[in-house]
Amino acid sequence: MTSTENPNELQKEFPTEFPKEVSGSKLKRFAFATLGVGFVVLAAVGAVLPGIPTVGPLLLASLMFTKSSPWLEQRLIRNRFFAKYLPYLDGTQQMTTKAKLATIATMWTSIAFSCLVLHWGVNSTPWLIGVIIFAGMIGTVFIWRFGRSATNAESPKASLPNDD
Repeated sequence: MTSTENPNELQKEFPTEFPKEVSGSKLKRFAFATLGVGFVVLAAVGAVLPGIPTVGPLLLASLMFTKSSPWLEQRLIRNRFFAKYLPYLDGTQQMTTKAKLATIATMWTSIAFSCLVLHWGVNSTPWLIGVIIFAGMIGTVFIWRFGRSATNAESPKASLPNDD
């Protein structure tokens, strides 16, 4: 926490007690929270090691945190690594060209590494390399076109009818 942050604002953003909507026993909530932390660890490992997924475990972690503690879920999705990408995912903001290029470059780096490992492996499988490259081309087109229909940061409340 920096000296410019107000502790009261942080407490509003991250409540310190479980909301009343979370049901179940404390043991059940603890089990879901433990699973959520495990999925976050798996996703962190997957972020640096090729071949281990990242997005799936993060989605599962978010689900587990929703069932155990919305406070943990908010900590997950609003941390400094993921918070800047939320507007792209919820459709309120279009991805910038710089973000698209960085995403595509990262994806193709992983694809190239995977293809090299498969090519130099004991059982070289050219068809599998072709499938990976084809999937990469589909992913590139999807990423480049992703977010074109986003509104100009129009909030959901702005589209509600007035009570006038």
